[in-house]
Amino acid sequence: MNKKALIRTLLWVLAAGMLASSTQCTFWDAYQKPLGPTLEIVEPLETIDVNALIPTATPTPVPATPTAAPIAATTEVCGEISAWNLLLLGTDVVTMRGDRGADYINMMKVDFPNRRVTVYAFPRELWVNAANLGFYYPTVESTEMGTVFYESYRRSGNSIRRDRMSHATNVFSQMLLWNFVMRTDHYVTVDLTQVPAMVDAIGGIPIYIPQRTTDPWIGMVFEAGQYNLNGTQALAYARAIPDSEFGRINRQQQIMDAARLKLQQPDVWARIPQLYTQFNQVIATDLSLEQINHLSCLLNEVPSEAIVFDSVPQTWTSAGPRGSYLWDKTSVLNQLMGLGLIP
Repeated sequence: MNKKALIRTLLWVLAAGMLASSTQCTFWDAYQKPLGPTLEIVEPLETIDVNALIPTATPTPVPATPTAAPIAATTEVCGEISAWNLLLLGTDVVTMRGDRGADYINMMKVDFPNRRVTVYAFPRELWVNAANLGFYYPTVESTEMGTVFYESYRRSGNSIRRDRMSHATNVFSQMLLWNFVMRTDHYVTVDLTQVPAMVDAIGGIPIYIPQRTTDPWIGMVFEAGQYNLNGTQALAYARAIPDSEFGRINRQQQIMDAARLKLQQPDVWARIPQLYTQFNQVIATDLSLEQINHLSCLLNEVPSEAIVFDSVPQTWTSAGPRGSYLWDKTSVLNQLMGLGLIP
């Protein structure tokens, strides 16, 4: 059995396990049903005319796949015929340094027909417009990007943590649309306090650390070299800020790419049912098992040169309130258009 077939088989086993715990739906219903609430996005009262923007910087180009020209949108790859904007959030609303909220913010464009993946990272300290998000008593009209998640999480009327995470993600997606003209199709939100256990459950993450990395907050020193990071080490390395928030984003993207490669290993996929049972209360997503299957298939097939990591450049930011970053809207939006993340 090849790797792709193995992944599909294991996910069907997972669907069967879910079905065994519910007598209210068929096997196919369980496979196609979203694992959490879908997003409910409200259109902004005022829209940004992206066609009127004047480019002030050259957007980072998206490398073409080895198969050259873009493929027609009706071409099916891994069971999908279109592209998704998949929001990936890591949150630590329980404990973290300073303000709590979203500490890991990435939008992943998953382009199935063209077998491309673009991952765009946002610094949590970007200063954004939070008006009309329902933050009253006290009123919050603008704040750091990561704090938007915390404000919506703590104001949620849900008592279950995963439901509160889904609610906060919905509000966060609304903020992305109103500030960046960026629509979110699907989301995966993870409680970062559980990352060490998740990484340990898959046997660690192999990664090469190019230079000595530490800061007083993480309490660890990583010398340059090859590692198989355990859970505590992986979280510490992803959070270390010996240089700047922008350097931290680069380290987070290193971790993300290394984890992608680790998750492609068949022995890791064999643990999916156990991992879902162990961590389903601290992962919020609206993906169905069928969509997870399709995404897994694509991540296995996409060539490395067609995976792009990018982020807001530090040169397009300036000092803002409370240690935040103001950002050059024209430059950032043009960059997002160049990457295909906004129309």
